[in-house]
Amino acid sequence: MFDGFHALLPVTGCLAIEVVSLKWRSARVFPDWTLPVVALFGVLPDLCSPHISLQDRYDSWSHTLLFLVVMLPFCAGMTWWFPKGTRVRVAVAAWIAAALHLVADAFSGGIPWLHPWSDKPIGDYHVQPENWLFFDAGFIVLALLGWWLRNRLEVRAFERSLKDDS
Repeated sequence: MFDGFHALLPVTGCLAIEVVSLKWRSARVFPDWTLPVVALFGVLPDLCSPHISLQDRYDSWSHTLLFLVVMLPFCAGMTWWFPKGTRVRVAVAAWIAAALHLVADAFSGGIPWLHPWSDKPIGDYHVQPENWLFFDAGFIVLALLGWWLRNRLEVRAFERSLKDDS
């Protein structure tokens, strides 16, 4: 899959969580800066070891379970940089973004999950390369829709709070 999809899949998930939270609790779950962090972690496996061909992905250490294990303490340590109250949620969302990248790559050609112990790729072309651009376009639309809906619900929640205060 292309990196647009890898970045926007977890961003769309975060926006969906925000929309549900604003609808039912009138409160946001994540701070404003979460979406760029989650998008970055969504493409992090490709940034750590860039690849062009499927064989390059098979040889990449950043497309393995070992990478996700290494990411756990990194994400935990990263929480110290963030303000209290939201940092654990952001760290979990960042780790899930990297994990979703690997799951998506498993569905679009497979990855060697157990490398270096086994080089056998697990997964298949459930999503053919000629359809990757459609997934990117679809998630651009979903992310924009989620962004718009979140902002609209946030304004409504603010208006409700003003109404309740008066």
